[in-house]
Amino acid sequence: MTDQIDYIVKICLLGEAAVGKTSLVYRFIENKFRDNYKSTLGVNLLKKDMVIDGYGGVSAQIWDLGGQESFKSLRKLYLEGANGAFVIFDTTKRNTYDKLDDWILSFKESRGERPLLLIGNKIDLSDKIKVEESEAKEYAEKNAMQFIYTSAKTGENVEKAFKELVKTILDEVSKE
Repeated sequence: MTDQIDYIVKICLLGEAAVGKTSLVYRFIENKFRDNYKSTLGVNLLKKDMVIDGYGGVSAQIWDLGGQESFKSLRKLYLEGANGAFVIFDTTKRNTYDKLDDWILSFKESRGERPLLLIGNKIDLSDKIKVEESEAKEYAEKNAMQFIYTSAKTGENVEKAFKELVKTILDEVSKE
C-alpha cells in the first residue's frame, strides 16, 4: 500500500436490511466473515486505502447505511457528498431485489447521476437463489449501472466490486 493519498472518495452501501452490506464491507477491509452481524443502526463509517491503476493512492470512505425503513428519513443526510454507491440485494430474497427502485431513487434524488454498481450478494447459497443473473443484468442495464455477483462469505468478487466502483468514480471525476 502507498502512503500517498491522491484521492478521497465517499461510497455508500444501500439496500434492505440483512442483504449483507456490513459483511461485504468487513470482507473488503479485513478479509473476514462472520455469520452474526447485528443490524446496522443508522450508519457505520469505515475507510480503506488502496491503489487504483492509473490514479494512485485512494482513500475510500465507506458509509454502510442501515437498511431498515425507520432510517429512511436520514438517508438524504447520509448520502450528502457521496461520489457513488453500491445498491445491494440478497440473491436468495426476491423482496430485497423488488425494493431496489426505492434505493436508487433515494440516491438520485440526493446525489443526481453518480456511479452506481448493482451487487447481487450471497451467491454462495446457490441452491436458494431467487433472482437469476440474467434478470439482474437486465435491471442494471436499464438503470445504467454495472452489475456484479458477490459472496461476502467466500470473498468472491468483493474486492473487485469495490475497486470497480472506485475506478468508475475516478473516471467520472477526471472527465469533469
